[in-house]
Amino acid sequence: MRRLLATGLFIVVTAFPQAGWSQTTPDPAVQRPARDSGLPNFNIYLPEGEVSLRIRKLIKNVLFEAQGNYKFVDGDISTFLRYKYYAHTFSYRVSLFDSLEFPDITNSSREFDRVRGGLVLFEYPRNYNNRYFVGFQAEGLSFGDVTDPDNNKTNVYTKLAYQFGTPFDERMNAIVGESRGRIVPVLTAYRDIGPQKTGLAFALSQTLGIEGDFDYTRFETEGLRRFDMTETSFVVSRAHLGTMRKKRLSGRPPGTPIEESFSVPFNELFKLGGRDAMKGVDDRHRGSEELHLTNEYFFPVFRNRNYKTWLFEWNNLYAIGYAGAGNVGFGASTFTKVNNFVLDGGLGAEANMTVRDYNILVSVIYAKTFRGPEDLQGQEIRFAIRTSR
Repeated sequence: MRRLLATGLFIVVTAFPQAGWSQTTPDPAVQRPARDSGLPNFNIYLPEGEVSLRIRKLIKNVLFEAQGNYKFVDGDISTFLRYKYYAHTFSYRVSLFDSLEFPDITNSSREFDRVRGGLVLFEYPRNYNNRYFVGFQAEGLSFGDVTDPDNNKTNVYTKLAYQFGTPFDERMNAIVGESRGRIVPVLTAYRDIGPQKTGLAFALSQTLGIEGDFDYTRFETEGLRRFDMTETSFVVSRAHLGTMRKKRLSGRPPGTPIEESFSVPFNELFKLGGRDAMKGVDDRHRGSEELHLTNEYFFPVFRNRNYKTWLFEWNNLYAIGYAGAGNVGFGASTFTKVNNFVLDGGLGAEANMTVRDYNILVSVIYAKTFRGPEDLQGQEIRFAIRTSR
Protein backbone atom coordinates (compact mmCIF):
# COMPACT_ATOMS: atom_id res chain seq x y z
CA MET A 1 0.00 0.00 0.00
CA ARG A 2 1.40 3.34 -0.97
CA ARG A 3 1.77 6.03 1.67
CA LEU A 4 1.88 9.63 0.56
CA LEU A 5 4.44 11.89 1.97
CA ALA A 6 4.58 13.89 5.13
CA THR A 7 3.05 12.46 8.28
CA GLY A 8 1.74 15.83 9.36
CA LEU A 9 3.77 17.52 12.04
CA PHE A 10 3.16 21.08 10.81
CA ILE A 11 2.06 23.84 13.19
CA VAL A 12 -0.90 26.15 12.72
CA VAL A 13 -0.32 29.51 14.38
CA THR A 14 -3.04 32.02 15.25
CA ALA A 15 -3.16 35.67 16.18
CA PHE A 16 -3.60 35.14 19.91
CA PRO A 17 -0.79 34.52 22.43
CA GLN A 18 -0.55 31.23 24.27
CA ALA A 19 0.49 30.59 27.84
CA GLY A 20 3.28 28.13 28.56
CA TRP A 21 3.42 25.01 30.68
CA SER A 22 3.21 25.97 34.33
CA GLN A 23 4.43 24.07 37.36
CA THR A 24 1.38 25.32 39.26
CA THR A 25 -1.13 24.18 36.63
CA PRO A 26 -2.26 20.66 37.55
CA ASP A 27 -4.26 19.75 34.50
CA PRO A 28 -2.73 18.62 31.17
CA ALA A 29 -6.03 19.33 29.42
CA VAL A 30 -5.52 23.06 29.96
CA GLN A 31 -1.73 23.25 29.96
CA ARG A 32 -0.24 24.66 26.80
CA PRO A 33 3.23 24.70 25.27
CA ALA A 34 4.96 28.07 25.25
CA ARG A 35 4.97 30.00 21.98
CA ASP A 36 7.99 32.18 22.57
CA SER A 37 9.01 34.04 19.46
CA GLY A 38 12.29 32.99 17.89
CA LEU A 39 12.93 29.92 20.08
CA PRO A 40 13.10 26.41 18.58
CA ASN A 41 10.73 23.62 19.57
CA PHE A 42 11.91 20.02 19.33
CA ASN A 43 9.74 16.89 19.13
CA ILE A 44 10.59 13.18 19.04
CA TYR A 45 8.09 10.47 18.05
CA LEU A 46 8.82 6.76 18.67
CA PRO A 47 8.76 4.00 17.50
CA GLU A 48 8.27 5.88 14.20
CA GLY A 49 11.72 7.44 14.65
CA GLU A 50 10.53 10.91 13.66
CA VAL A 51 11.99 14.25 14.72
CA SER A 52 10.47 17.70 14.21
CA LEU A 53 12.27 21.03 14.66
CA ARG A 54 10.44 24.35 14.32
CA ILE A 55 11.79 27.91 14.51
CA ARG A 56 9.64 31.03 14.34
CA LYS A 57 10.04 34.79 14.55
CA LEU A 58 7.34 37.43 15.01
CA ILE A 59 8.15 40.91 13.66
CA LYS A 60 5.35 43.41 14.24
CA ASN A 61 2.31 42.01 12.40
CA VAL A 62 4.17 39.31 10.48
CA LEU A 63 5.14 35.82 11.61
CA PHE A 64 7.94 33.93 9.84
CA GLU A 65 8.30 30.21 10.48
CA ALA A 66 10.51 27.37 9.24
CA GLN A 67 10.10 23.70 10.06
CA GLY A 68 11.87 20.48 9.20
CA ASN A 69 10.77 16.89 9.85
CA TYR A 70 13.08 13.90 9.49
CA LYS A 71 12.25 10.23 9.85
CA PHE A 72 15.62 8.67 10.51
CA VAL A 73 14.37 5.08 10.09
CA ASP A 74 13.13 5.41 6.51
CA GLY A 75 14.89 8.63 5.56
CA ASP A 76 11.66 10.63 4.97
CA ILE A 77 12.19 14.39 5.06
CA SER A 78 9.81 17.35 4.93
CA THR A 79 10.44 21.09 4.94
CA PHE A 80 7.94 23.92 5.45
CA LEU A 81 8.16 27.70 5.13
CA ARG A 82 5.32 29.96 6.33
CA TYR A 83 4.48 33.63 6.28
CA LYS A 84 1.52 34.97 8.22
CA TYR A 85 0.15 38.51 8.39
CA TYR A 86 -2.17 39.74 11.15
CA ALA A 87 -4.76 42.48 10.53
CA HIS A 88 -7.48 43.81 12.85
CA THR A 89 -10.32 41.76 11.39
CA PHE A 90 -8.55 38.89 9.62
CA SER A 91 -5.22 37.18 9.04
CA TYR A 92 -3.78 35.33 6.08
CA ARG A 93 -1.10 32.71 5.77
CA VAL A 94 1.08 31.72 2.83
CA SER A 95 2.84 28.35 3.18
CA LEU A 96 5.20 26.35 0.97
CA PHE A 97 6.07 22.70 1.58
CA ASP A 98 8.17 19.93 0.08
CA SER A 99 7.90 16.35 1.40
CA LEU A 100 9.82 13.27 0.34
CA GLU A 101 8.93 9.79 1.62
CA PHE A 102 10.57 6.42 1.08
CA PRO A 103 8.11 3.50 1.44
CA ASP A 104 10.71 1.14 2.96
CA ILE A 105 14.31 1.59 4.09
CA THR A 106 15.26 -1.64 2.28
CA ASN A 107 13.95 -0.41 -1.10
CA SER A 108 16.00 1.13 -3.85
CA SER A 109 16.57 4.89 -3.67
CA ARG A 110 14.37 5.14 -6.76
CA GLU A 111 11.35 4.16 -4.65
CA PHE A 112 9.91 7.39 -3.28
CA ASP A 113 6.78 9.52 -3.07
CA ARG A 114 7.05 13.31 -3.24
CA VAL A 115 4.60 16.17 -2.85
CA ARG A 116 5.36 19.84 -3.36
CA GLY A 117 2.96 22.70 -3.11
CA GLY A 118 1.60 25.68 -1.27
CA LEU A 119 -1.50 27.22 0.18
CA VAL A 120 -3.14 30.53 0.99
CA LEU A 121 -5.43 30.52 4.04
CA PHE A 122 -7.62 33.40 5.24
CA GLU A 123 -8.95 33.44 8.79
CA TYR A 124 -11.85 35.63 9.94
CA PRO A 125 -12.31 35.57 13.74
CA ARG A 126 -15.83 36.49 14.80
CA ASN A 127 -14.57 36.53 18.40
CA TYR A 128 -11.94 34.64 20.40
CA ASN A 129 -13.83 31.32 20.25
CA ASN A 130 -15.47 31.46 16.78
CA ARG A 131 -13.52 31.58 13.53
CA TYR A 132 -14.24 31.13 9.82
CA PHE A 133 -11.71 30.07 7.17
CA VAL A 134 -11.31 30.18 3.40
CA GLY A 135 -8.34 28.42 1.83
CA PHE A 136 -6.80 27.48 -1.50
CA GLN A 137 -4.20 24.72 -1.81
CA ALA A 138 -2.24 23.19 -4.69
CA GLU A 139 -0.10 20.03 -4.54
CA GLY A 140 2.11 18.39 -7.15
CA LEU A 141 2.60 14.62 -6.85
CA SER A 142 5.55 12.66 -8.21
CA PHE A 143 6.92 9.15 -7.66
CA GLY A 144 10.08 7.17 -8.25
CA ASP A 145 7.89 4.74 -10.17
CA VAL A 146 7.12 6.83 -13.26
CA THR A 147 4.44 4.31 -14.28
CA ASP A 148 2.33 5.26 -11.26
CA PRO A 149 -1.01 6.61 -12.59
CA ASP A 150 -0.78 9.63 -10.27
CA ASN A 151 2.75 10.57 -11.31
CA ASN A 152 3.09 14.26 -12.23
CA LYS A 153 -0.53 14.98 -11.35
CA THR A 154 -1.78 17.98 -9.38
CA ASN A 155 -4.44 18.33 -6.70
CA VAL A 156 -5.98 21.78 -6.43
CA TYR A 157 -8.84 22.49 -4.05
CA THR A 158 -10.60 25.16 -2.03
CA LYS A 159 -11.81 24.85 1.57
CA LEU A 160 -14.56 26.48 3.64
CA ALA A 161 -14.42 25.85 7.37
CA TYR A 162 -15.63 26.86 10.84
CA GLN A 163 -14.00 26.34 14.22
CA PHE A 164 -15.33 26.74 17.76
CA GLY A 165 -12.83 26.61 20.60
CA THR A 166 -9.40 28.00 21.32
CA PRO A 167 -7.10 29.12 18.51
CA PHE A 168 -4.37 26.76 19.76
CA ASP A 169 -6.04 23.38 19.26
CA GLU A 170 -3.66 22.15 16.59
CA ARG A 171 -5.72 19.15 15.51
CA MET A 172 -8.77 21.30 14.79
CA ASN A 173 -6.52 23.88 13.16
CA ALA A 174 -5.41 21.08 10.85
CA ILE A 175 -9.04 20.26 9.99
CA VAL A 176 -10.01 23.84 9.16
CA GLY A 177 -6.65 24.92 7.69
CA GLU A 178 -3.46 23.08 6.85
CA SER A 179 -4.01 19.32 6.79
CA ARG A 180 -0.33 18.76 7.60
CA GLY A 181 -0.36 21.66 10.00
CA ARG A 182 -0.09 20.30 13.50
CA ILE A 183 1.96 18.52 16.09
CA VAL A 184 0.44 15.07 16.57
CA PRO A 185 0.31 14.38 20.32
CA VAL A 186 -0.03 10.88 21.71
CA LEU A 187 -2.89 11.87 24.03
CA THR A 188 -5.91 14.06 23.36
CA ALA A 189 -5.75 15.90 26.70
CA TYR A 190 -2.64 17.70 25.48
CA ARG A 191 -4.94 19.73 23.25
CA ASP A 192 -6.14 23.19 24.10
CA ILE A 193 -9.87 22.65 24.71
CA GLY A 194 -12.34 25.48 24.15
CA PRO A 195 -14.89 27.20 26.43
CA GLN A 196 -17.15 25.01 28.56
CA LYS A 197 -14.51 22.32 27.92
CA THR A 198 -15.77 21.85 24.35
CA GLY A 199 -14.30 22.16 20.87
CA LEU A 200 -15.81 21.71 17.40
CA ALA A 201 -14.67 22.01 13.79
CA PHE A 202 -16.25 21.58 10.35
CA ALA A 203 -14.49 21.67 6.97
CA LEU A 204 -15.75 21.23 3.41
CA SER A 205 -13.18 20.87 0.61
CA GLN A 206 -13.95 20.88 -3.11
CA THR A 207 -11.47 20.12 -5.87
CA LEU A 208 -11.14 22.54 -8.75
CA GLY A 209 -11.33 20.25 -11.75
CA ILE A 210 -10.32 22.95 -14.23
CA GLU A 211 -6.83 23.16 -12.74
CA GLY A 212 -6.35 19.81 -10.98
CA ASP A 213 -6.35 16.14 -11.97
CA PHE A 214 -8.57 14.87 -9.12
CA ASP A 215 -12.28 15.14 -8.47
CA TYR A 216 -13.97 14.77 -5.05
CA THR A 217 -15.84 16.58 -2.30
CA ARG A 218 -14.46 16.05 1.20
CA PHE A 219 -16.28 16.72 4.48
CA GLU A 220 -14.65 16.39 7.90
CA THR A 221 -15.86 17.21 11.40
CA GLU A 222 -14.59 16.61 14.92
CA GLY A 223 -15.95 17.30 18.39
CA LEU A 224 -14.00 17.38 21.65
CA ARG A 225 -15.38 17.35 25.19
CA ARG A 226 -13.89 17.09 28.67
CA PHE A 227 -15.89 15.52 31.53
CA ASP A 228 -14.72 16.02 35.13
CA MET A 229 -15.10 12.80 37.12
CA THR A 230 -13.67 14.14 40.41
CA GLU A 231 -11.81 17.29 41.42
CA THR A 232 -8.58 15.86 40.03
CA SER A 233 -9.54 13.17 37.46
CA PHE A 234 -11.32 13.62 34.14
CA VAL A 235 -12.24 12.02 30.81
CA VAL A 236 -11.53 13.57 27.41
CA SER A 237 -13.87 12.27 24.66
CA ARG A 238 -13.34 12.87 20.97
CA ALA A 239 -15.61 12.01 18.02
CA HIS A 240 -14.48 12.27 14.41
CA LEU A 241 -16.36 11.76 11.15
CA GLY A 242 -15.13 12.01 7.59
CA THR A 243 -16.78 11.29 4.26
CA MET A 244 -16.12 11.88 0.57
CA ARG A 245 -18.85 12.54 -1.95
CA LYS A 246 -18.68 12.80 -5.71
CA LYS A 247 -15.58 10.65 -5.89
CA ARG A 248 -15.42 8.57 -9.04
CA LEU A 249 -13.53 5.49 -10.15
CA SER A 250 -10.33 6.43 -11.93
CA GLY A 251 -10.55 3.71 -14.57
CA ARG A 252 -7.45 1.84 -13.45
CA PRO A 253 -6.89 -1.83 -14.40
CA PRO A 254 -8.36 -4.77 -12.40
CA GLY A 255 -6.35 -5.68 -9.32
CA THR A 256 -5.59 -2.08 -8.36
CA PRO A 257 -5.90 -1.65 -4.56
CA ILE A 258 -9.21 0.00 -3.70
CA GLU A 259 -7.36 2.86 -1.97
CA GLU A 260 -5.90 3.81 -5.36
CA SER A 261 -9.01 3.18 -7.47
CA PHE A 262 -10.72 6.55 -7.01
CA SER A 263 -10.03 10.06 -8.23
CA VAL A 264 -8.68 10.93 -4.76
CA PRO A 265 -5.01 11.23 -3.70
CA PHE A 266 -4.05 8.64 -1.10
CA ASN A 267 -3.06 11.31 1.46
CA GLU A 268 -6.57 12.81 1.35
CA LEU A 269 -8.23 9.58 2.51
CA PHE A 270 -9.20 9.30 6.19
CA LYS A 271 -7.17 7.26 8.69
CA LEU A 272 -8.75 5.11 11.37
CA GLY A 273 -5.51 4.57 13.33
CA GLY A 274 -2.46 6.55 14.32
CA ARG A 275 -1.59 9.17 16.88
CA ASP A 276 -4.55 11.39 16.09
CA ALA A 277 -7.10 8.55 15.76
CA MET A 278 -7.46 5.08 17.35
CA LYS A 279 -4.29 4.26 19.27
CA GLY A 280 -4.27 0.48 18.76
CA VAL A 281 -4.77 0.56 14.96
CA ASP A 282 -2.00 1.03 12.42
CA ASP A 283 -2.28 4.27 10.41
CA ARG A 284 -1.92 2.45 7.07
CA HIS A 285 -5.65 1.66 6.99
CA ARG A 286 -7.55 4.41 5.16
CA GLY A 287 -10.85 4.98 3.43
CA SER A 288 -13.23 7.51 1.96
CA GLU A 289 -15.59 7.11 4.95
CA GLU A 290 -14.42 7.00 8.56
CA LEU A 291 -15.92 7.30 12.04
CA HIS A 292 -14.33 6.87 15.44
CA LEU A 293 -14.83 7.76 19.11
CA THR A 294 -12.03 7.74 21.71
CA ASN A 295 -12.06 8.26 25.46
CA GLU A 296 -9.06 8.92 27.71
CA TYR A 297 -9.36 8.81 31.50
CA PHE A 298 -6.72 10.81 33.39
CA PHE A 299 -5.96 10.04 37.03
CA PRO A 300 -3.23 12.04 38.84
CA VAL A 301 -0.37 10.15 40.47
CA PHE A 302 0.99 13.48 41.71
CA ARG A 303 0.54 17.15 40.79
CA ASN A 304 2.47 20.37 41.35
CA ARG A 305 5.50 18.65 42.83
CA ASN A 306 9.20 19.20 42.27
CA TYR A 307 10.69 15.73 42.51
CA LYS A 308 14.29 15.84 41.31
CA THR A 309 16.03 13.08 39.35
CA TRP A 310 19.48 14.16 38.16
CA LEU A 311 18.75 17.20 35.94
CA PHE A 312 15.00 16.56 35.77
CA GLU A 313 12.36 18.16 37.97
CA TRP A 314 9.12 16.17 37.82
CA ASN A 315 6.06 18.42 38.18
CA ASN A 316 2.99 16.37 37.17
CA LEU A 317 2.37 12.68 36.47
CA TYR A 318 -0.93 11.23 35.25
CA ALA A 319 -1.96 7.60 34.71
CA ILE A 320 -4.24 7.05 31.69
CA GLY A 321 -6.87 4.53 30.71
CA TYR A 322 -7.90 4.53 27.03
CA ALA A 323 -10.83 3.03 25.05
CA GLY A 324 -11.88 3.59 21.43
CA ALA A 325 -14.28 2.39 18.74
CA GLY A 326 -14.54 3.12 15.03
CA ASN A 327 -14.63 1.93 11.42
CA VAL A 328 -13.15 2.91 8.06
CA GLY A 329 -14.05 1.89 4.52
CA PHE A 330 -15.50 2.93 1.18
CA GLY A 331 -19.19 3.73 0.97
CA ALA A 332 -21.88 4.90 3.37
CA SER A 333 -22.34 1.36 4.70
CA THR A 334 -19.12 1.94 6.66
CA PHE A 335 -21.20 3.82 9.24
CA THR A 336 -23.85 1.09 9.62
CA LYS A 337 -21.90 -2.20 9.56
CA VAL A 338 -21.73 -2.66 13.31
CA ASN A 339 -19.96 -6.03 13.02
CA ASN A 340 -17.01 -4.37 11.27
CA PHE A 341 -16.40 -1.78 13.98
CA VAL A 342 -13.04 -1.98 15.73
CA LEU A 343 -12.75 -1.80 19.52
CA ASP A 344 -9.42 -1.04 21.20
CA GLY A 345 -8.12 -0.06 24.62
CA GLY A 346 -4.93 0.51 26.54
CA LEU A 347 -2.97 2.06 29.40
CA GLY A 348 -0.51 4.92 29.47
CA ALA A 349 1.09 7.77 31.38
CA GLU A 350 1.95 11.41 30.84
CA ALA A 351 4.52 13.49 32.73
CA ASN A 352 5.43 17.16 32.75
CA MET A 353 8.99 17.99 33.84
CA THR A 354 11.56 20.75 33.50
CA VAL A 355 15.26 20.78 32.65
CA ARG A 356 16.77 24.21 33.25
CA ASP A 357 14.71 26.59 31.07
CA TYR A 358 12.93 23.89 29.07
CA ASN A 359 9.55 22.34 29.76
CA ILE A 360 9.30 18.71 28.64
CA LEU A 361 6.13 16.70 28.06
CA VAL A 362 6.60 12.91 27.94
CA SER A 363 3.65 10.77 26.78
CA VAL A 364 3.44 7.01 26.34
CA ILE A 365 0.55 4.61 25.74
CA TYR A 366 0.15 0.92 24.94
CA ALA A 367 -3.06 0.05 23.06
CA LYS A 368 -4.44 -3.18 21.62
CA THR A 369 -7.44 -4.02 19.44
CA PHE A 370 -9.95 -6.41 21.00
CA ARG A 371 -12.50 -6.74 18.22
CA GLY A 372 -12.80 -6.02 14.51
CA PRO A 373 -11.73 -7.26 11.07
CA GLU A 374 -8.52 -9.29 11.14
CA ASP A 375 -6.54 -6.83 9.00
CA LEU A 376 -7.29 -4.01 11.46
CA GLN A 377 -6.34 -5.91 14.60
CA GLY A 378 -2.99 -5.36 16.28
CA GLN A 379 -1.21 -3.54 19.06
CA GLU A 380 0.83 -0.37 19.23
CA ILE A 381 3.18 1.43 21.64
CA ARG A 382 3.26 5.17 21.05
CA PHE A 383 5.79 7.45 22.70
CA ALA A 384 6.52 11.16 22.30
CA ILE A 385 8.78 13.84 23.79
CA ARG A 386 7.72 17.45 23.32
CA THR A 387 9.90 20.38 24.39
CA SER A 388 9.00 24.05 24.79
CA ARG A 389 10.63 27.08 26.31
